[in-house]
Amino acid sequence: MSELSHFFSALAHRAQASRHRDFVCIESDQSWGIEAAQSALPLYSSCLWLGEHAPDGVDALLPGQAKSWLGQDCDCLVVDLHCGFDVEALAALAGTIRGGGLMILLLPRVRAEIWQTPFMQRFLTRLQAPEVMFLTRQSDGQIMIPALPNDAIVPVTQPVRPYGCLSEEQVTAVEAVRRVVTGHRRRPLVITADRGRGKSSALGIAAATLMQEKARQIVVTAPRQRHCQTLFHHAARVLGASGFPGYQLASEHSTLSFWAPDRLLEALPEMDLLIVDEAAAIPAPLLQKMLASYSRVVFASTVHGYEGTGRGFAIKFKAALDVMTPNWRALSMNHPIRWAENDPLEQWLFQTLLLDAEPSAVALPLQSETLEYRQVSPQWLLARPDRLSSLFGLLIHAHYQTSPADLRQLLDDEAVFVFVALQQDTICGCALVSREGGFSAELAEAVCQGKRRPKGHLLAQSVAAHLGLAEAASQHCGRVLRIAVHDDARQLGVGSALLACIYDWARQQKLDYLGTSFAASGELLPFWQKAGYLPVRLGVAKDAASGCHSLLSVRPLSVQTTHWFETAQVSFSLNFMAQACEQFQSLESDVFIPLYLHVLRLSSIPELLETTEQQLRNFSQGGLGYDLIIGQLSLWLQHQMKLGRLENQHGLEVMVAKIIQRQSWSSVQQQFSLSGRKQAEQFLRDFVAKTLTLPAA
Repeated sequence: MSELSHFFSALAHRAQASRHRDFVCIESDQSWGIEAAQSALPLYSSCLWLGEHAPDGVDALLPGQAKSWLGQDCDCLVVDLHCGFDVEALAALAGTIRGGGLMILLLPRVRAEIWQTPFMQRFLTRLQAPEVMFLTRQSDGQIMIPALPNDAIVPVTQPVRPYGCLSEEQVTAVEAVRRVVTGHRRRPLVITADRGRGKSSALGIAAATLMQEKARQIVVTAPRQRHCQTLFHHAARVLGASGFPGYQLASEHSTLSFWAPDRLLEALPEMDLLIVDEAAAIPAPLLQKMLASYSRVVFASTVHGYEGTGRGFAIKFKAALDVMTPNWRALSMNHPIRWAENDPLEQWLFQTLLLDAEPSAVALPLQSETLEYRQVSPQWLLARPDRLSSLFGLLIHAHYQTSPADLRQLLDDEAVFVFVALQQDTICGCALVSREGGFSAELAEAVCQGKRRPKGHLLAQSVAAHLGLAEAASQHCGRVLRIAVHDDARQLGVGSALLACIYDWARQQKLDYLGTSFAASGELLPFWQKAGYLPVRLGVAKDAASGCHSLLSVRPLSVQTTHWFETAQVSFSLNFMAQACEQFQSLESDVFIPLYLHVLRLSSIPELLETTEQQLRNFSQGGLGYDLIIGQLSLWLQHQMKLGRLENQHGLEVMVAKIIQRQSWSSVQQQFSLSGRKQAEQFLRDFVAKTLTLPAA
């Protein structure tokens, strides 16, 4: 292995001088690939291995553990593709490699059928890019070692800068954060940057220097505590602290502390500065509440990341800032700090995973009648690289949580279908639809009872499990996953036309129904209702990503769907009326009023009691749940009491307290000596089960 050792040694020397990160792909059988990679590991102080067969003494992670490493660094990352390929784990961990480091990919020489998919074929093609050094071992044992790049090495030196910063942009960012506190009120700062630009470290440095000057209380919030690890690390360094237990730092009379977004907005603590890191991953309504509650706020977000993109956030949040705080400032950090400019690994990742994809320019003025709508295949998207990049760019702009896994899904998942709106060959809009359902009667019933949760099929499973309608899971349906329209094509009916195209396709496919789940807002609700998608369930808890309640809506297509869809409509009507003063008492009026008007029209549907009996039996047998069936329980209990069937039934007082009077769970538990909500809900189930077996009056 001396020839390999010499190659890796020379490579490491070059990289350390240039602060570039190199990328080597080793194509061979697994055992030799592991042996070859081991010859590089001694050259690096911190090594990480993604896969199951890491050598002793090397930090090893399985794909599901990749996020646990965020906020930490390494010098060498080995990704063993013999163990499988998790694209999000690769993207996440590649960003932890420091400048001068190395990523090694162990690629099977003999590849299984899984490598024949469109995404994997594109990935293999991207491994032929100039940034990748290909090292192979042939079947006859011959080793092919690549030549090192012959470009001149330019040593990188770092001048001394204020605050210990590593770039002029970082100095500017620190000073901009400080001005939010020391300058005029109501002038929030928005910082956007790609990974490795020193954004989080600048936030930590600025916070620490502010704390050193005078007594200041600074709060940091983020979607997850781990997002703030780098920020706290640099603040602790400046303050001379050895660590930050519980994500708390103190200096004299100053404090820096982490608060989760929901807890922050509930308590609204006093502070001198609020720092919102990874703001793009926090629902816009929560960001606006923070903006309204505090006069000195810094919002920061990663523009292109493995979990999602902040570009859509920067575009959409700007409108709220313009209205609420018109003197806000924007700062973009473009130059890398953790590695040098024109880093080969970063360039390869961006182009391979389309992290920086943008929609194509549209020829203006755009005429709606000239647009073409049709379904396209992965092969059509891959035939010209700009097509895939343009489509993925649209998704990135429209949805924060568009990640590399979505790229793989839209290319490889045979159940996912892509629809586009075209101006000649330019994509002006797109939609993704997943074909679902078709369960056996036994599986559908198990899903309905909450006993099975097969992977995927979220629409079919949600209707069955949350509404107690097993037949919906046996039928075939299409779930609209995403829909995105180019900024220059808005207000032209492109979204509605895409849904019409999907409707025609679904009829040709003989699907029974279409459906979607979306963040219920005054903007989106009319769009879906106009397209014929009617609500069947509103989530009780707000979605963590959107900050809104998720609304499940269905458009029936077949006669077979009509029966259960009417039941679903009755169920939604009963539950929404019952939940209006409890679960949805704080629902925004532009969502509440249209839905309330909708259910008022449904409340005249005849035979309400007959349509609810199946769901009541489901509840009594352990399916559904109180929040999913409160409307049916209320109607049923009122009817049973009216008939005088429950006068001598033990436990009626418990039923009335919870279902009619809507007393809190804690009150019911204390009043009737029940140990907790689970036991209290089981009491309701048992009461219903017993009553359903009573002879008719």
